[in-house]
Amino acid sequence: MDKKTSIKPTPVKATSSSSKASSKAAPKKVAPSQEEIALRAYFISERRQQLGWEGDPVSDWTDAEQQLIAESK
Repeated sequence: MDKKTSIKPTPVKATSSSSKASSKAAPKKVAPSQEEIALRAYFISERRQQLGWEGDPVSDWTDAEQQLIAESK
């Protein structure tokens, strides 16, 4: 009997488990930073003023925060 015929290949399972681990790590959601919200609120305020729409800095801030959160989903 030949020794070469008795050798069986072992299946490699590391690839499938590592891809599962990386896919679980991807959906981390991070809240927007204060700087990101402030910058978006600035641009919202600029547009609002150019178009003559009513509003205030608080509504600009909350709109900016909601937009950034929606974009991160």
